[in-house]
Amino acid sequence: MPTSVPASYEVFLKRLGNAKRLGYGALRARISGAESFGTHADMRGKVSLDLRGRAVFGSNFAANGRAGMVSIKVGRDGTLIVGDGVSMSASVTIEAWHEVRIGNDVMMAPLVSIIDDNRHEVEPGAAGFKGPVVIGNNVWLTRNVAVLPGVSIGDGCVIAANSVVSKDIPAHSLAAGAPARVLRTLEMPDDWVRF
Repeated sequence: MPTSVPASYEVFLKRLGNAKRLGYGALRARISGAESFGTHADMRGKVSLDLRGRAVFGSNFAANGRAGMVSIKVGRDGTLIVGDGVSMSASVTIEAWHEVRIGNDVMMAPLVSIIDDNRHEVEPGAAGFKGPVVIGNNVWLTRNVAVLPGVSIGDGCVIAANSVVSKDIPAHSLAAGAPARVLRTLEMPDDWVRF
């Protein structure tokens, strides 16, 4: 818990009351930016929220940190938008230093990593920020997927285990590899949700 508690922190804890009452772990939060949670947030196990910029979470957000801490950081100038029905498994990490947008009904398996800035120069003068990270609706990021700065993943995609997404992936694609490449197009009705 932070040593100085912003006024919105009490309201924040009331919205997340179910996470505190579950007793499965610890919620660690530092809130100094604008945050908004939809209804029915469910956080279990170890969940760390460091929200210094703008963070918006839709309804039915779930973070399961029982087997490994879920860590979400939003920098002072950062924006994180999370849609409805998003679920994060153990050891998911998200860092939004500029802008990360996650659509509705997105599933993240254990060890998924999303970051929108390289944080260090790869070579002298190299840009750290290449644009926002955008993940569409009804996307499944399977185990140990890394989503790198400046990429978009289209609606309905599945990114296979151990993949590194370094370039845009078009909608309804199955992609795999390091770097991830499209293996095939997925056939699915427009109103079908993967849950």
